[in-house]
Order: sequence, then C-alpha cells, then structure tokens
Amino acid sequence: MLDRLIELVLQCVELFKFWHVLDPYEEALVLRLGKLNRHLQTAGLYWIIPLGIERVYDEHVIPTTHSLGNESVTTRDGKSIGFHAIVTYRVRDIEKLLLEVEDGNHAVRDACCGEIGRVLRESTWDEIREPEILDKLTAAARKRGFRFGVEIMSVQLAGMVLCRAIRLMGSEHV
Repeated sequence: MLDRLIELVLQCVELFKFWHVLDPYEEALVLRLGKLNRHLQTAGLYWIIPLGIERVYDEHVIPTTHSLGNESVTTRDGKSIGFHAIVTYRVRDIEKLLLEVEDGNHAVRDACCGEIGRVLRESTWDEIREPEILDKLTAAARKRGFRFGVEIMSVQLAGMVLCRAIRLMGSEHV
C-alpha cells in the first residue's frame, strides 16, 4: 500500500515538473503538444511547460559501442565463418533518430548486421583476413547508419573463426 502511495506522489511531481536538466553528453528535443518546438544542444537548466504540454526527449550524443553478438555467414568461396562484431557509433541527427526511428539501438544493430553480413558474403576468406576489410565494413555500415541519424565510427571483428555449419531440419530440437 505504501509503495502505491509513493508511486502516486512521484507521478504527480513528474506531472507538475517545469524544468529539465540537460547533461553535457546529451542533446534533447522538446515537443509541444506533439510538434517539435525546440532542439536543446547545450548543457544546462531549461524551463518547460508542465502538465504534459511540453515533453523532453533526450539522447546521449557521445560515442558509444554496441556488441552485435555472435553471427555466422558463408563467404564467396564457400567458407562458413563465425564472428563477433562490435560497432562504435554516435548520434549525428537527433531529430531523425528520435522522430523517424522507433528504436535507435535496434536500428544500429539492423543496419550494421545487414551490411556486415553482405560485405562478408561478397568476400573470400583470404580477403576477410586482411586488415582492409574493416574499412570496407565501416564504410558500408556508415552509409546505412546515416539513414537513421547515427554515424558509424568503426566496425571491429572479434573472435573470427572458420566453423562448420550444421542446420537441424524438422520440428524436434536437440
């Protein structure tokens, strides 16, 4: 019962909150009644109209990394490889990221996984083992990321190995 009361008080405080503090590593958009009103770019205290009339959506704009997990692909010369990709990116266009994309993290993951997979499928095992492949991967992912308002700064491949792919057919799982 007490936790419900505390929750209600906190919701009321949030409803009547007439300020927003922006940290140095953030940018924010202020929407007034659902329309973009202003773009906050510098750290500080900002006054907003309470009662949900103005809402503030902030996002970290400093470089961050995202692990794409373990993936596998078959190269142009028929080799099955497994790899773990790590992407470093930063927000380039906060309006595009917050107003035109449902979830920025998923957008980065989808853009990078698709492009990394495509480039690796079009390459041979020997080409993939050369350091220049990282430049190709970064360029392909960067081009795709700009559509979502993010700049892909680098793509790294960790734990890249040749592997054997075994696909289980049917409805039973082992």
